[in-house]
Parts: sequence; structure tokens; C-alpha cells
Amino acid sequence: MPRSLAVLSLVILTAACARAPESRPAHDRGALSAPAPGSLTPALAQLLADIRAVDRGQLAVSEEDGRFLRTLVASSGATRALEIGGASGYSAIWIGLGLRETGGRLVTIEYDAARAAALADNIRRAGLDDVVRVVSGDAFAQVPTLTGRFDFVFLDAWKDDYQRFFDLVFPRLEPGGLFIAHNVVNKRSEMGGFLATITEHPELFTTIVSPSGEGMSVSYRRRR
Repeated sequence: MPRSLAVLSLVILTAACARAPESRPAHDRGALSAPAPGSLTPALAQLLADIRAVDRGQLAVSEEDGRFLRTLVASSGATRALEIGGASGYSAIWIGLGLRETGGRLVTIEYDAARAAALADNIRRAGLDDVVRVVSGDAFAQVPTLTGRFDFVFLDAWKDDYQRFFDLVFPRLEPGGLFIAHNVVNKRSEMGGFLATITEHPELFTTIVSPSGEGMSVSYRRRR
């Protein structure tokens, strides 16, 4: 299925994805083996719950948004993903689960050194350290050091930097690739002209979805 049709299908399926419950937690919280395809192991579900439980700054996406990201990655066939604003790894785990299906890889960048360390540990505990590479530092400095192009970008950093990050990354987004931005509903007033840019850009098809109340923009780069 072409990726543009996959995105449309996912918008229709958003409500179903958002309502799917997580597996029950187990007592074993040690290092995790790779989760069973299509489901979460009890230990992985517990890890995700633990990350959210200590997320005092509310930096993690919602469970509904996480499930949507996994489905979006897997259905689009993305293999070269970039996350800007990894926090403690909640969204990176969901994206990594999608990439496990496609054989892809994710680079996730987190500015805060302590959060980046927690992010790396949570990725290891999730059994995804062969899929996810954690980079600690300023994404404006780190992105130019990365090689190659991307077919999936998830942006969840400071909202007033969204336009600058788009300008930095868009030239390296593959035709047919997806650019996803978080909090475009509940924090849209903090984004300056970013939403106008992605809505009016001649090379993009953009829609806004709300698996939870925070909202995500889904922008598809048209094939020429």
C-alpha cells in the first residue's frame, strides 16, 4: 500500500488503536527479551508504566499516542527514523517496536544528560538497544553529524523551536517519508508559524490527529 493511503487508513483506525489496553504488569522487572509480535510482554508493559509513573514533567507522550506511533511506523514501512526530544524513552520504545517489524533503526536525541542516561537504560531494559541509538546533546548540533536521510521523523522538543527543527530536518526527509510533531493541539499557541508551514507547504500533505487530547500533525512528503 502506498504510504499516503497507509496514513489515511491509520487516521480512520486511530480510535481503535488508542483504546487498546496494555498487558497486565508482571513481577519480573529485569532486562527484557524482545516482545512478542503484535503484543506487549507483561514486563514491557510494566516498564512503560514505570516510565510514566516517574514522569514528573509530563514529557512522555500518552499511551494512545505511543500506540499510534508504533502503528504508523510499522504500516508506513519506515526504516530510518529520527526522534528529536527523547525524554526518558517512552515514545522511543513505541517507535522501536514499530521498527522491529520493519527491520529499521531509530536515532533518538535528548538534550538533558540525566534524561538521556535514563533513556538509554530504558531502551536496554526494553530489549531494543539493537534498534534504538541514543544520542545525548543539543539536537541542533547533533542532527548535522548524522549521516544519511530519514523516512520517519518524530518531533517532541521545545515547541517554539519546531519551525527551526523543521527547517533543519526537512531537506533530509525522503519523498514518501513522514514528519510527525507532537502537542500540536494542546500547545499550538507556542509553535509560531510551524503549523502554517506544514499545512501550506507544497511538498506536504498534512493532517492533525488526536489519539489523545495532545494532538499530532502527520505530514507526508509527496513523491515527485
